[in-house]
Parts: sequence; C-alpha cells; structure tokens
Amino acid sequence: MKNKRLLSLALLALSFIMTLQFAACNPSDTNQEHTTVDTIEDTTQDAVPESQAPDTEADAENTTEDTTDATTEDTTEPPAPDKQVAAKPVIDFDKAVQVSQNGGDASVTTATGLAYIASGYSQYANGSFTVNANYKVKLDGSFADKFNRLTLCYVSDAPLKCTVTYVLDGKTVSDLFYLEAGKQTFCALTLGYLAGKQASDLTEISFSTCEKKNAAFVLCDVKTEIYEVYADDVYYLQNDAYELGVRLSWGGGICYLRDLKSKIGGIKNLINQADTGRLVQQSYYGTQSNGEYVNGDYNGTPWPYNPVQGGDVHGNPSRIIDVVVGDASLYIKAQPQDWGHNGDLTISYMENVYVLEDDHIRVDNRFVDFSGWEHRYANQELPAFYTLSYFDEFTYYAGSKPWQDQPLFTRDNLNFWGDPKYHDDCVFKIRNSNTETWCAWTNGMIDYGIGLYVPNIDILLAGRHAYNGSKDSKNGATNYVAPLCTMKMVSFEPIEYSYMMTTGSLEEIRSTFKANKDFATNESLHKNYISERIEDEGAAQKMNKLVFDNENTSLKLQPMNNAATGFDKSQNAAVLTVAGGDPYVNIDYTRSEPKLKAGDYSKIVVTYMIPTSNSKGSYRTELFLCTGSLMNAEGGKSVTQQIVADGEYHTIEFNVSGLAFWSGNINAIRFDFFDGGAEGDVIYVRSIELK
Repeated sequence: MKNKRLLSLALLALSFIMTLQFAACNPSDTNQEHTTVDTIEDTTQDAVPESQAPDTEADAENTTEDTTDATTEDTTEPPAPDKQVAAKPVIDFDKAVQVSQNGGDASVTTATGLAYIASGYSQYANGSFTVNANYKVKLDGSFADKFNRLTLCYVSDAPLKCTVTYVLDGKTVSDLFYLEAGKQTFCALTLGYLAGKQASDLTEISFSTCEKKNAAFVLCDVKTEIYEVYADDVYYLQNDAYELGVRLSWGGGICYLRDLKSKIGGIKNLINQADTGRLVQQSYYGTQSNGEYVNGDYNGTPWPYNPVQGGDVHGNPSRIIDVVVGDASLYIKAQPQDWGHNGDLTISYMENVYVLEDDHIRVDNRFVDFSGWEHRYANQELPAFYTLSYFDEFTYYAGSKPWQDQPLFTRDNLNFWGDPKYHDDCVFKIRNSNTETWCAWTNGMIDYGIGLYVPNIDILLAGRHAYNGSKDSKNGATNYVAPLCTMKMVSFEPIEYSYMMTTGSLEEIRSTFKANKDFATNESLHKNYISERIEDEGAAQKMNKLVFDNENTSLKLQPMNNAATGFDKSQNAAVLTVAGGDPYVNIDYTRSEPKLKAGDYSKIVVTYMIPTSNSKGSYRTELFLCTGSLMNAEGGKSVTQQIVADGEYHTIEFNVSGLAFWSGNINAIRFDFFDGGAEGDVIYVRSIELK
C-alpha cells in the first residue's frame, strides 16, 4: 500500500455532487474489545511529520526562522490556480444504442462502441429496455483484463439493483451495487480494493428494480481500470492550517484532525477514534421491526435500522465504494454497516466531500437509502461528532438574535447523553429565529477547542461519556455532540447537508463561523421533517389553555419517545402519530409567563379525536404530572383515562384535585397518548386546558 500522508502533486485529480430517540449516538462500550486494522499512527501518540507545527511554545521559539532578507529581490509569487475540488465522477455520454433482435435476446451496440447481448427484458422501445427482475447483460471477452474499479454509464427512470460478475482470487464472485435513477455515472471499487486485490474477467451484469415496478433502462457504457490504491487505513489531507485524516477502512469517516497552528502541548488529534461508532461521521435512523427488517441489538436494547459510516457495534467496517482525490480535498462513497447487526451492510450509500480551507474544514454529506421500506421519524445525527474528553466545556448560542455577538451559553459538567435520567439535561433546543447554530467543545482553562457549525438544525444533543479529561484520541472516554433534526429517511430520496469545523478560542471559532455563516442552506433537512424549535425569547405566554390551531401551537407538544407530532389543517388540530412502542410527548410549562401553580387548577381537560382506521377501538391514555421539584415523569405520579376511536371529537377531564403530588409550580406534563397500538396510529388533539 502507498502511504499518502502528504499529497503528491502527481495525484491531483479530477473535478461534487452537493453535496444526520435520543440515545442514537453510538457511544463506545468501554468493556468491549475491538480488533482494529493496524494504523500508520503510533498507538500511544499520533505520528506526524517532523516538519509540521511544534507542540509547545518553547519548541516554536526554537524552530522559528529569521525571515528577514537583506536583498531587494522581488519574492512575489504568481497567483495560485483555482483549486480542483474532489468530486463524484461524471461522464457526459451519448445514450443512443443500436439494437438488433436475436430470438429472445438482443444484440446491442452503444454510441461508445460497447457491444453486449441483453436478455430478460419485456420489451425494447424508444431507446430503452423495459426491465424488472431478470435483465442481464453478457459482455464479450474484451473485459478479461485485470481491474479494481468499474464504471457504468446508464439511463434509468427507476432505482436499480446491479450485480456484477467477475473473477477474484481465482473464484467467480457476484458483487451487488445500487443505482440511482436518472442519467448517471456509477463508479465502484471492487472487493478487496484496500488489500490491493485485482479482479478480472468481467462477464455479466444483471439488473433488477428496487421497487415493485418496471424500469425503462439502457446501459450505455462499461469501463474497467487499474485505479490508484490509497492507504488501506487512513488517507491524510494537509494544508498550512490543518491535517485531516479519513479512515478509508472505516467508510471514510473523519478519524484525525490536527490544528497545525496550535501550540497546545500533548494534543495532536482532536477526534476520538476509539471504535467504529466514534469519529465524525454520518449516521441515520430508520425503521424498527417491520416484517422484513429485524431489529439489531445494542447493549441489550433492540436497535432500529441504523446505517453508520464507520461500521457496526461489533467492529465490522463499512465498505468503501469510491475515492477521488483533489487539491486538499477528498471525495468518498461508502456502503455503511447497520450498527446493531453483526456484519450486515445496509442497503444505502453515503457520500462525503472533505475540503480544507485556510481557517476551517468544509464537509458536504449525501445519503441515499435503497431499501424501499417505510421509515419512521427520528432524531437524525447531522453528523455524529466525537472529540477528546480533554475538552470539558460545551458552548452554543441559545438566544434569538443570531450573529450579533450576544452572550454564549456554556455548560462545564454535562453527563452521559445516553442515560435516560440525564437525557433532558443534554438536549439544547434552538429558538425559531436563531440561525447561529454552531457549537464547540473547549477546555475552559485554556479557552481552546473545536467547533462545529451545521445550518438549519433544531437541536444540539451533547454530553460526556466516562469523562476523564484524556488527550488520547483512542481513549474510551469521549465528548459528543450531534446537531439534530426530526426527520425520516425516504427511500431513494437523497438527504444532503453541509457542515464546517474549525479550531481555536471561542472568540476565534465564532468569528470563523460568522465570516462563513451563509456557506450552505441545508434545505434538504426540512424535507420529511417535523420542527422541534422553541419560541423566541420574549414570546412566552400563559399556558393554562393550549389550543392547537396552527403549526406554531402544535410545537408545544414535544415528541419525546416513538412519537411524531404535526399539525393537520383539515382537522384544525395537532396530530400525534405512533412511531414505535410506548409513544409519548411532553408539554414544557416552565416557559409559561406567569408560572402556573398547581393549586390554582383542579382538573386537566383534553379535547381529542381518534379515527376509526386506527388499529384499536380504544386506548388508555396517561398524563404524568411534574410539579414542584419534579422535572421529569415518575411512576405513580400520573392520572389515566380510557379514550375511544370512533372518529368523533370528545372532551375528557382528569381530576387532579387532592393529589399529594399536584403542588408547587407546574413544570411539565408528559402525555402518554396510547398504551398500545400499531405504528402509524394517530390521535388528533384540539386543546389541553387546565381548569
């Protein structure tokens, strides 16, 4: 393998497509041992070239060179050429083909000169074949030579599965890929690429549709090549400010970031890379057991469909599909593992473009699911971000006057975000008017750390796991943040978003993000989406009577567990949807102005309707009452009622007078709207009133 730690000018290449339940964070199980691929870094201290930045101020002084020059020589350099940013390969090809019938088969010659025999189609018309499940292309002997990268040029009006048959290690293998609809260029590295293996004798390619419908399809060109084999563990990018390491053997997730201008001793790598669930990487959450998909397992908890860029909980790595190198940039395409399973590659692809700039790193992410399943709404990690335990303070802007240098909000003792008793303390919701959605983990003693900026997100979920203040990037202790949006992945529809990372003091981090605040809109994050933003400062109101008659009022019903919330215009009511077992939402009364006193109210009145199309005819609903010093739901401190699914609106009253735990300020009411039912069951709520 070739060590690509420093970019060689000879490899600058090619000209990207633009282009993530609370415990969805994949923390390390510190009791679990993983066997990892040997790295080119020292296991106790990350190796770096001696020519790079010194570690301490004293070292810096010793290595400082006198840059003064007594001559009058003109040292002005010519302007640098425009950077060639790495991108997904795109080939402009002619889709015309010539077809002659031969019994049930067809002899095809494309505009590029490719010749093949097509079979298994239902008809050929208007320049394309109608295919479903058994369309095959037999190639002649011109693809007998060795190769490790394959390119397909095609046109299809539907997404496809594609199985390529070739010889590897003396055996015939079938390699499965997924193709998006459209006029496309698809490039894929063959099995064993990172190990330096080469395939040969490409003989057949078969196609079937991902959906239960026909596709109009034509294969226009096939190319094979011997492609540069990059380091089988970490590929490094570097400019004057940063060195970025991307672990190819873990799906191209970010495993290494060094600030070359920092003089903080003992720190080289700012990213925690203890296992495949750490890194800075893409991660998404989808269906639970649906009759076809079987839940995984994570620490004894049933785990939903969860494509994770690095790999799965057992340490199985994701697969690299393609790599393209540019000027201080890298394009990666990977097929992620399913986190809770053991060695099950998901039916999805992730793409990343990493670009080093003078004062920040830009990352463009893209994800496409090809499963065809109906997924649920979930808090998607955008991205999952793990850094050193050494950075003990979490900071973000909590107000509603963005980019005006308003005071920041800092927490220095966050707990583990995945523990239910601490979860609410780790959730930081963004206000409606706030576009300053960056955050940072820093060491408070020295005011230095790493910042992350993702436009258009709703929540920051942050916490510390096994905090010990370690500077070791492979230590089990880590700090975490995930910018979140409540979204559902929709099969065959891309999720695309961009983010930035930078380093320095809080002032420097904020300044860099402010200077680049409009670098991306991330509009894709608000498709198939439920807002969880909170009202702006000064927008507080007395909340004794909540009428859910528009999108904004429905936001007061905050989805907490296996519940999706929204507003239904036809019903003029909030709609709550079951997304799994034990669904419930929360009403935060601490935002009421003035504060509400439990002693002023003797009953809670709910107006609701349940359609007859639901899976059950009746349900038991429960209200958990959080008053006084109680901020979260607690068993035994609730009231219940039976509710019916008859398609009519009803008003029910919960009597709370005389309850010993109904005293002091009203902090929250947790609304467990159904005690059972099926995913997709709904309830419409027009109002919840304290009387």
